[in-house]
Amino acid sequence: MAESDQLAERFRANHDLLVAARDRLQAAVGAGSASAEQEQRLATVKELLTPVTVSEVNADGNVVEEQRPRQFLKVDPEGQGRAVEVLGDLQAAKNIAVLVPGMGNSLETFRGQSDRGRLIKDEAGPGTAVVVWLDYDSPHGLLEAASKEAALEGGPQLAASLNEINQLKDENADVTVVAHSYGTDVAAQAVIEGGARPRRLVMTGSPGIETYIDEASDFVLPPTRLYTERAPGDYVSYSEWHGPDPANFDDAIRMATADPRGGDDPVSVHWHNEYYRPNSEALRNIGRVVRGDVDHITTTKTGREAETKLVLGTSWGGVLNKAAHVASSVYNGVVSLTKPSKESAAAAAQQSATPRSTGGAREGRGL
Repeated sequence: MAESDQLAERFRANHDLLVAARDRLQAAVGAGSASAEQEQRLATVKELLTPVTVSEVNADGNVVEEQRPRQFLKVDPEGQGRAVEVLGDLQAAKNIAVLVPGMGNSLETFRGQSDRGRLIKDEAGPGTAVVVWLDYDSPHGLLEAASKEAALEGGPQLAASLNEINQLKDENADVTVVAHSYGTDVAAQAVIEGGARPRRLVMTGSPGIETYIDEASDFVLPPTRLYTERAPGDYVSYSEWHGPDPANFDDAIRMATADPRGGDDPVSVHWHNEYYRPNSEALRNIGRVVRGDVDHITTTKTGREAETKLVLGTSWGGVLNKAAHVASSVYNGVVSLTKPSKESAAAAAQQSATPRSTGGAREGRGL
């Protein structure tokens, strides 16, 4: 069977898996035995099964629109839920972006991540495919996000997915990993522990990676190049909870989130969750990286003090950073009593990756 046929068959198999989940959940609802979580999951599965409209070029060279099922490389409708969706033609694309979301995500929030993927695809332009990757147990709540367990488990899983994408894509296509928030730690672990080597790595709103990593060359090896974004007021980046903020690395390319040249209708990007706003310089720069148009990237060197300046030269960003360091030190000290090394944490994450939770999905918007 040709690779294209194998990929199509995989899409069909995951579609059938969703159909079976829908029928099973629908039966429970019809029997009056479904929980609130099951009813919510049924709505989510139905949404994942809703066809999308895509534009295709027919034999006469005309652009036509048609409806087709969504394309899932992987889907797991149980427990928190996982999904890996392909937007576009993975095998014909010249540029491929792999979007790695952060905390607070589940199958119920996947639609929002898929929407972000489409924004990246549209911004990067023709010849682009996007893989929306949620194949790890995204942490929920600050305590779970303070732990690196999910990143240690998810990193090698992401590396395996990137290796699979390399087998499926055109040999000349470039892969860019675009990671946000806690997802930046997952992407870093894919590089550190999993040996992943994407052409480019974009980190937006990162809480840091490891306490010992304070420059890109500490973990990124050629041919990978690191690009970062930090918007003014991004409290997650200012916290540096997991380590130094990659946006401060001298050997990374710090991209601007506001157009330094101005514009007639500038779209402002602030705080932690606005990096993918349409028509923003933050999204434009991500699109430039994905399509390899790196010569037109706009950059910035602003610090957190300037980005959060108050009266009389004070800055809430600096205060937050110091407070977070104290809290992080206490947390890490408690954790070290049972997990004294990165190696033991990785071993624990590997052991806990097998038995998956089958409880109800959690609500909330993913980051």
